[in-house]
Amino acid sequence: MSIPDSSPSSILVDVELPTPTPLPAPLVALLSSLRVVVVGWYPVPEQTSPGQARDQFGEEAQAALHTVVRRFRAAGAPSVTRRLVFTGDELDTLARISAEEACNAVLIPGPVEHLRRLLVPLRGRHNVADLVPFVADLVAERAHTIDLTLLHVLEEDETSPDVQRDLFGPIVERLAARGVDTALVERRVATTRDPTATIVEAAAHHDLVVLGETEPSVRSVLFGTVPERIVRTVEVPVVVVRHLNDALNDAPSDA
Repeated sequence: MSIPDSSPSSILVDVELPTPTPLPAPLVALLSSLRVVVVGWYPVPEQTSPGQARDQFGEEAQAALHTVVRRFRAAGAPSVTRRLVFTGDELDTLARISAEEACNAVLIPGPVEHLRRLLVPLRGRHNVADLVPFVADLVAERAHTIDLTLLHVLEEDETSPDVQRDLFGPIVERLAARGVDTALVERRVATTRDPTATIVEAAAHHDLVVLGETEPSVRSVLFGTVPERIVRTVEVPVVVVRHLNDALNDAPSDA
């Protein structure tokens, strides 16, 4: 596993080759405050070996991947790593590379015209240690211009005043210590029997959603209930912050 720099956080961005869907310019600009790992994956049919596909399409794939990488570099990303993979299993490959590169988060792309409102749903204190530094790094260069909404769905033994004091209070203090303008931070508490629907509804009023993963698996990151419903229903980009201390599933190596 690669040893990451202490700052900033890193994000994995995967693109399907040979013709990647262009990422929205505002998204590229925002993510370029992070260390970016661009994974270009070229789907390989069952009857073709990855080695054969690399020999046949490697030059074309490298050129397409370089175009994506160049956009992040031009936007000022402090570090851009590129990985080219010929594979029949995208998810297992992403699981392995996200572990090797110690990526803090994984991007699930979606359309976006501007990035002014950021939603961060919380699961109690479960995700705080991972989410707070990532969000601070993400908005580092726009910390005084992005409205940030913290959303927490009350559990049975919680009250709104307790959450405001014991959960939101320390989070806002940590964000302030990292340069985030806390006047732009909204603290929202919800009571509902369907937390997923509440998050999806809130996402419709924001430009980007940052979630903590619920399972230590990139497969769950990409196809977990909440991220999937947000991307499918609301069509906004979702960033899922990983738990780096949890081991991910083993995956086959590059061919």
